[in-house]
Amino acid sequence: MIEIKRVATACQRRAFANFPLKLYPKDSHYAPLFYADEKALLSEKTNIYADYTKSAFFLAYDEKGKVVGRVGAIVNYADIEKTGVKSVRFTRLDAVDDPAVFAALMGAVEDFARGEGIDVVHGPLGYNDMDKEGLLVEGYEYDETYGGVYNYPYYLPYLEALGYAKEFDWTERILFVGDRVDERYVRMAEIVKKRYGLTELISNDMKTGEIIDNFADKIFALLDEAYRKLHGTVPFTEKAKASMIAGLRIIVKARYISCIADKDGNLVAFGLLLPAIWHALRKSRGKLFPIGIFHFLPLLFKKPTEMEMALIGVTDEYRNSGAYALIIARLWQNIIDDGIKELESNANLEDNVEINNLLGKFPQKQHKRRRCLIKHL
Repeated sequence: MIEIKRVATACQRRAFANFPLKLYPKDSHYAPLFYADEKALLSEKTNIYADYTKSAFFLAYDEKGKVVGRVGAIVNYADIEKTGVKSVRFTRLDAVDDPAVFAALMGAVEDFARGEGIDVVHGPLGYNDMDKEGLLVEGYEYDETYGGVYNYPYYLPYLEALGYAKEFDWTERILFVGDRVDERYVRMAEIVKKRYGLTELISNDMKTGEIIDNFADKIFALLDEAYRKLHGTVPFTEKAKASMIAGLRIIVKARYISCIADKDGNLVAFGLLLPAIWHALRKSRGKLFPIGIFHFLPLLFKKPTEMEMALIGVTDEYRNSGAYALIIARLWQNIIDDGIKELESNANLEDNVEINNLLGKFPQKQHKRRRCLIKHL
């Protein structure tokens, strides 16, 4: 008999945040999120998305009182306003290999949805597009990146048995860097600079703090515009911006940032690569203190050996201008200089023709697929 309890106490919040660390061993492909950030989401007082969402979190217990699963449910009012479609997102689903546990957890999410007068449940989706989203359905043998997801193969059939079906997919690729920047991007970058008067604002010797202080607001405004039509995206709130910036100050270097401006100084394109931090997350189990921070120190003082593509976006006005070429030319040369051989693309919607065409020009291997599932109650 599985018992479901809604998370309400400090003890339950710790159990919710800690459960994946018990489900996935240290030598698995799973990489946790930062424990403190995850725990903060479990209370309305500390949830940075509480201004535009309503959340509920649930734990599943077996007959011995042991936690065997967890799940969250989100009503995202910003997305409902944007799309006009009422839905509940399920998030942070983790459970042992038992269909009864999945049935109990998803039953709790569905009851929550009905209580909100909503008859559509879909996910896994997070609070915004920067949050964890998607169920891994291909590529279980690969490590999870910071922007990626990991789950065991049994998740999909158990959810399908409960009536959940594919809504859409994301694909992920390994891009092979090579030993020089593709001449097509070099030529295109020069043409675009001359034709539109575009310039790169970032140089390798700049400090990350300087870039954030000068460009953060413009970058977020650009991303809101560039991503607004994609599934699950909502505008960044001030609290969400502050949370992202706090993390970027620590792990991002100027040589992995590109900011392209037009002749009037307006930001029109942005690109960001992240050093691989999933190994440090796994070793620290997502906990920085008291000793976890030492696993992250090499990221500050050494060149990375692995990278992932975090963000790339262009404003509507310059979407077809070739501005992407300026981003690629700069960032690609830097990772070549740093000896990076492979780059994780992270997830891109399978119907995002623009980005898929861009990435399709690189030597690559599609190695992962994740899925958003949906059920009409």
